Amino acid sequence: MRQYELMLDCLEKMSLPESRSNVAARASGLRIQLSKGSTLLALKMSLKVLDPLEMLNRSLQARYQAISGMLAAVGETLSGLRGLREDLAFDQLLADTVRVVAELDLEELKVPRQRKTSGRYTGHAIGHVAKTVCDYYRPLYFLLVDTATQQLEERFHDNSSLRKCQALENVLLGEGCGDIAAELSAYEEIDWADLQIQLELFRRKRSVKNLSDAIDILRGMAPELRGEYCEVEKLVRLLLVSPASSAEAERSFSALRRLKTWLRSTMTQLRLNSLAVCHVHQKVLDLIDVDALIEEFVSKNETRAFIFGKCK
Repeated sequence: MRQYELMLDCLEKMSLPESRSNVAARASGLRIQLSKGSTLLALKMSLKVLDPLEMLNRSLQARYQAISGMLAAVGETLSGLRGLREDLAFDQLLADTVRVVAELDLEELKVPRQRKTSGRYTGHAIGHVAKTVCDYYRPLYFLLVDTATQQLEERFHDNSSLRKCQALENVLLGEGCGDIAAELSAYEEIDWADLQIQLELFRRKRSVKNLSDAIDILRGMAPELRGEYCEVEKLVRLLLVSPASSAEAERSFSALRRLKTWLRSTMTQLRLNSLAVCHVHQKVLDLIDVDALIEEFVSKNETRAFIFGKCK
């Protein structure tokens, strides 16, 4: 939005007759649409709602996102969205839009022509017709906020699978375990009676605030000591194979598309796996001694040694 004026100037230059006919026509049409105050208001209303959702999206893409932390972030976003559903918030947004419209000399905001509501819907009553810009756009703004709020609640708060994962995490963190066996009896691989005993011992001298803490503690244990907490380890493994977010898995598919292009269609599975490992662990790859790699590559056969010589 900060580059709105520059974008209009750019479209104006692109729409000049000197430009190619199809490019000029498209640029001209787009500039006419963006020159309307209603378009600017629609963009501002969308950003008002999408900006908090974008911040939530970045937060949920963390690698070790916990269920409880994720739901807390969703609750914070829902609280912020509900705060946007106020007359004062819309009035400020409308006033800011009117100011920008005047500064950029755009088409003024006005109430568009409204269709008359059919009598079978209104009966003998007179259908409501918005007479001011504020009355017309305010319900649209509230509808946008309500839709975003409703979708977030349905996706996260009304999700039975997510609640089950949260129950597993609560068992590990000791937050309202209750009757564990009755709530999570579907996981037959865990002996819940032994797990309760092991969790009491596990948390007695160790502070476990999230899943990452439990992972670090188990990794730092000797094999004999870890065997004493075998059920706790099973619980941690269950939480690891049921991640709170699928963003990391989705990123792997995006990386695969970049690695195996149309020009690499004959790549073998072994080479593809090796490239994928290098792509995922780029930081580790940067620490490798390249000279040692080159020397090992050259020393594999006599032909390479003859072509490249010995590395110093």
